[in-house]
Amino acid sequence: MRRSLRVAAAGVIAVIALAVSMLTATAASAAPCTTYYVSSASGVDSNDGCSSATAWRTLANLNTTTFAAGNQILFQKGGSWTGELQPAGSGDSGNPIVISTYGTGATPILAGGGAAATVYLHDQHDWTVQNLEITNTSTTAANRAGILVQNDLTTTLHGIHLSNNLIDNVDGSWAQGDPQPVTTSAISFDLTDSNTTAGWDDVLISGNTLTDDDAGGIYLGSPNGVNHNISSTNVVIQNNTISNAGGNSIVCVFCASPLIQYNVSTDSGYRDSGASMWGGWTTSAVWQYNEVARNWRALVDGQAFDVDNNTRDTVLQYNYSHDNPFGFMEFCCSSTFGTLGNSVIRYNVSQNDGASYAVFGTLGGLETGATAQVYNNTVYMGAGDDGAVTIGTPPPGSSIAFSNNIIYKLGTGGYTSTRTTWSHNLMYGNHPASEPTDAAKVTSDPLFVKPGGGGDGLASASAYAVTTGSPAVGAGALISGNGGLDYFGNAVSSTAAPNIGAYNGAAVSTPAATLGAYWRLDEGTGTATADSTGDGNNGTLQAGASWTTGQLGTGAVALTGASNSFVDIPTPAVNTSGSYTVSAWVKPNTLTGNQTYASIDGSSISPFYLQLTAGKFAFTVRSADSTTASYTQVLGPAPTAGTWYELTGVYDSSAHTVKLYVNGVLQGTSAFSSAWTATGHTEIGRGKWNGAAVDFANASIDDVHMVSYAATDRQAFAFGTGATAYYAFDEGTARRFTDSTGSTPAGRLEGNASWAGSGHVGTNALTLDGTSGTFAEMPVAAVDTSKSFAVGAWVKLNSVTGGNQTFASMSGAAVSPFYLQLAAGKFRFTLKSGDSTGASGTDANALAAATAGAWYHVLGVYDSTAGTISLYVNGTLQSSAAYTTPWKSAGPTVIGASEWNRVPVDFTNGSIDDVHFYNRVPSASEITTLATP
Repeated sequence: MRRSLRVAAAGVIAVIALAVSMLTATAASAAPCTTYYVSSASGVDSNDGCSSATAWRTLANLNTTTFAAGNQILFQKGGSWTGELQPAGSGDSGNPIVISTYGTGATPILAGGGAAATVYLHDQHDWTVQNLEITNTSTTAANRAGILVQNDLTTTLHGIHLSNNLIDNVDGSWAQGDPQPVTTSAISFDLTDSNTTAGWDDVLISGNTLTDDDAGGIYLGSPNGVNHNISSTNVVIQNNTISNAGGNSIVCVFCASPLIQYNVSTDSGYRDSGASMWGGWTTSAVWQYNEVARNWRALVDGQAFDVDNNTRDTVLQYNYSHDNPFGFMEFCCSSTFGTLGNSVIRYNVSQNDGASYAVFGTLGGLETGATAQVYNNTVYMGAGDDGAVTIGTPPPGSSIAFSNNIIYKLGTGGYTSTRTTWSHNLMYGNHPASEPTDAAKVTSDPLFVKPGGGGDGLASASAYAVTTGSPAVGAGALISGNGGLDYFGNAVSSTAAPNIGAYNGAAVSTPAATLGAYWRLDEGTGTATADSTGDGNNGTLQAGASWTTGQLGTGAVALTGASNSFVDIPTPAVNTSGSYTVSAWVKPNTLTGNQTYASIDGSSISPFYLQLTAGKFAFTVRSADSTTASYTQVLGPAPTAGTWYELTGVYDSSAHTVKLYVNGVLQGTSAFSSAWTATGHTEIGRGKWNGAAVDFANASIDDVHMVSYAATDRQAFAFGTGATAYYAFDEGTARRFTDSTGSTPAGRLEGNASWAGSGHVGTNALTLDGTSGTFAEMPVAAVDTSKSFAVGAWVKLNSVTGGNQTFASMSGAAVSPFYLQLAAGKFRFTLKSGDSTGASGTDANALAAATAGAWYHVLGVYDSTAGTISLYVNGTLQSSAAYTTPWKSAGPTVIGASEWNRVPVDFTNGSIDDVHFYNRVPSASEITTLATP
């Protein structure tokens, strides 16, 4: 009925609304008490409700009572009620009507049970709703809310405070073409579209926890969302935690100077459309100290933040955005329907955003004449985050100034820079041809505390403070009206030049290195090489070392065998008395003498030598820090000079064994139980003997790992075969999963994804139930789909009937570039010819139908040289097909689903284990190994 009223003429609506309001007030009884008690356990509706001993039982009396200023409605803890709560009456400014709790026990539950809203306030003011759990479940999704506050009047309603509630499992809905979801979110403030003057004043939405709600979290606006006065004032939305919202997390429309701060939104946007946090038709909004992580999109947008249409003079500051495939922020939407005034985007931290689009997106969303200042932000884009830094072009008459930003970019994406200016930015890592001109540009390493090391929580962005010697310190341009503070609360002077980036404090001491390291050796210039794990084990090329072409990535270190030709790392990268693994790609120039590719210094000798000795590869360990100590050695094959090999040495402190793998193949195992701790430097390209540097390598060396665990056969295989990502899914706890190769950042389980408790390979596996939004996602691309690649997974399906089930894919702008899946009961590998639903697809199909409950290894291969795709099941070729139209998708990587028409689809119902990605075509023997559990 509420929806039907809104389609009538404005005058009729006002009359009807007033009549209904008067009728309701007449029908409802006046409140004879000050405080009302409701107990689902001991209450009786014939009681007066005025004490805990005479409490009411159901919602019926509440919905027929008109409450007055200062009244309280208290629900007994431990109780639960079903239906819609719609009490009448209003409070006064400073003397609201309060809905809260009494007693001890669990939070009381108000369950809407499919009602239009669980709590509904219609044309009322000065209410506080706090400390409740509110649900609204149904067998079918529909237009419904958790708390719905409706203003159908022509005036401003005052004093709605919603605090410390848990609002979960609201089964709302939204589809493309529907009105704005102002009546179908967890918290909904709906202004009528029958006039332009309705508004809110003194709105406080604070400390609420919103989980599993559709169509979204918090929405203030109107169904049309346009052509309304900016009439909502004194709006504060703060300290709310939102997870798995179907679409938007927080939206403020028609708001004047709202403050939105200290909110956290994670793992949202998988079912409905839009950015996580945004404002439209709003003036002077301040969005600060918010965190958005792993936001998706169905259909459009999907950024963490959006400065939307007819929004003027927004300030977006001190926010932390990470692992959002569609970017940190955008301006929306066009030169005639876009952002107004001067937007300020400053002192924010963005980590691994934008792989599927750009960190700063839709620059064309400024209206003609609008400007934006984007300054002192810190952006980190790890390897595989190949999205753009900026995309779109501001219209003539508008401009964006990028100043004092750090862009730490290991991915391959570029920039658009028309009608933008760039000044005093630090751009480090990959430098594409489209990198903007900046006369004061800095290109040196900013020396972060731990690049890529941010996690969940605003405080974890401390990884992006800068350390002693950083070129960012004091190198920025002075900007008028800079806000006075940086992301971390440090002062920003109005007269002295600031640092570049979001950190403006004094450089901090370089933190002590921690165990574990991965040297990609891709720098290509200078003498520094970074530990890409962020654990601080950074190295320096000595005078005789230089750069060359790599086996993996773009570079490698070239060593000559001279005594000054090695890479020195001044820390021990692993504890050699415990389990550890050391691996490296090597290309020997000569095969004579001892040549050590990786080691750590003891006082007298090295505890291990990953090396060439007597013309063969070897992993040699010593029982004590003495030249007289016994040794244990596992030998490998005799290599050929000028050929790349991958060597992995493993010490297992539990099994008391050492192993050597060459190209992922185990060469041998020997007993060893006399490990000891070396505390000296880590060395790439030499060892130590009798207190002196020895065994200098005459070789190229690439991609060196040292980790504090004993690699499994499968992990050693991934290292040895150059897998670009390997997800063992053996974690078994929490919601994160890691890439054993260290090449890609950690991923996240979404929806109902969980751990199986046992695995087909290793100790565990991923289990999925086939429901919408249930899959695992890693925020960057695992492979370059424009070139040869392969993807393989072990799968066990609960059902082989019904729709498609995708085991592994990536996401483009509209569709996935490939689908490793079950279709019509058979396994299939599909590649699309372009990033649109209209693009043709090429299939390689299995010969036989799959059986539920059985484990299969499914492998898809694209061979760019042959121009073919192929599907293997359990190591056996099923079919091949011609394919010559590859395109590059920048990510993210998705396990257990795929993308179609910008929406996640084809969810797997079953278990997935041991997923490998390669940027090449695997050999026949490798395919056999992958298919052998």
